Amino acid sequence: MDEGLIRLLVIIGLPFCFAGGLIAFLTTYAGYTRGQNPDRRLAMRMALKTALVALVALIVLVVGISFVLAGAILK
Repeated sequence: MDEGLIRLLVIIGLPFCFAGGLIAFLTTYAGYTRGQNPDRRLAMRMALKTALVALVALIVLVVGISFVLAGAILK
């Protein structure tokens, strides 16, 4: 496989992963602070957990897609 192509796809995809994690954080934080019982510590903790899970999931998705796409392009 062409490592340059995979590296390029990962470099392009990583900023979108961080943007997705940030959006997940902000959405969760806003939801918890505007709920029935607003608690900032709980909101921060849950938002960080959600953002971390979203970030890891998106990174795995980008790396997997980059390998598949590089394999399809190089055939």
